[in-house]
Amino acid sequence: MVDNSKNLFSKIINDYNPKDENQANDLKKILNSYPYFQSASAHYLKSLRTQEKEAFNELLPKTSLLTFNRLILREWLYKSLEIEVSDNSKNEKYSFLDWFDIIDDNIPKVEKKFDLIDQFIKNSPKIEFSQEKKSDPDVIVESKIKDELITETLAKIYVTQKKYNKAIKAYEILSLKYPKKSSFFADQIIDIKKIRNKD
Repeated sequence: MVDNSKNLFSKIINDYNPKDENQANDLKKILNSYPYFQSASAHYLKSLRTQEKEAFNELLPKTSLLTFNRLILREWLYKSLEIEVSDNSKNEKYSFLDWFDIIDDNIPKVEKKFDLIDQFIKNSPKIEFSQEKKSDPDVIVESKIKDELITETLAKIYVTQKKYNKAIKAYEILSLKYPKKSSFFADQIIDIKKIRNKD
């Protein structure tokens, strides 16, 4: 079967005539056996286009997916025909490949996009930092962690990370959360303040 299809396809390619219905039928038989045969699909599509068959619109999307370069396929299919695309006509129907040309014309070129990015980078405002203002380490930082998530382990981690203000805040929340251990947490706060003053 493979040799017969191979020989048949070679004969069709050597003497290809898109108007010949017998060749179109032979190409259809080959495609029934080998549905992903791109070259046979492209030749069959050209025959359908030339013979103005309705099956052309059904096969076009499949063939375009099989094709590596759709521009070459489009040029080959419409080589002898000139297509006039009118921007004013809203009711005009376009084929699958026509849409690629219409879409590509409206897409800005990559160089223009890069130029816009470069221009933005050059003109963008810069944030200026004042060197006169210094941060105060004694200011207690408000924790964004919810009170329910505060644990003794988290408070100990803050201490080991030298985030003393957060650790103090954590122990204050824990003392409110667990009043029976409030004296223990108060001792921890005192110890942390001593460590913070040494550092």
